[in-house]
Amino acid sequence: MNQYEFEGSNEGDWEEGGDLAWNESDWQVFLRNSDKEVARFMTAYNKVKDQDDRLDAAANLMGWHRDDWSSSDEIEMDENDLPLIRPMEIEEINNMDPYTIHRHPIYITSNALFSYLRASWEQLMRKNKESNSSDLVWGYSVSLADAEKHCIMAANSLDLGDFLLAVCHFKKAHSALNESMRMNRLFKHHNTKKIKIYMKETNVRMHDLREIWIRVMNDCRR
Repeated sequence: MNQYEFEGSNEGDWEEGGDLAWNESDWQVFLRNSDKEVARFMTAYNKVKDQDDRLDAAANLMGWHRDDWSSSDEIEMDENDLPLIRPMEIEEINNMDPYTIHRHPIYITSNALFSYLRASWEQLMRKNKESNSSDLVWGYSVSLADAEKHCIMAANSLDLGDFLLAVCHFKKAHSALNESMRMNRLFKHHNTKKIKIYMKETNVRMHDLREIWIRVMNDCRR
């Protein structure tokens, strides 16, 4: 099966290369850069959201693998390639950003799409003259949070090589998102045009989340 060894994987000689002595300020910068990557995906996605192959097109804009953008194929090498391999200098390793889950494509895409779903719902309900039941509002927020939680847990499982555990988390995420999709259709709004646009845009992103998870689950089962 594909090993999800995209550029920046945590597999390598990190410990042998010495400890990265980052302070709190360094990590704050790292997190801000992580947020920029999420924003960069959102920008890329919005550029191609009307295309049928928008996921692959957005992945291409991000520089990820076109066929399986949560992983890259294993590199095949023969004896002639071995002399070309150059070991990394310790200074190069120390100058690299540490690898964390924040750099995983599943984390980046889910963060971006779930952020959109939350923000668009908040914008829809702001100054809404129609009344929606508290049970509906609470149920939607809980199911959406569950879907995101299990998606992130799945990304972490992929990162650790626990592929079947990732499948289990993706299935839980899929079930929770299905509930979110069901409840999302029940919201009422006084502006029919506004809620129609909201439904269209959120449905696209929810279906794309499911498409990502299905693709990765299929790879995990190979």
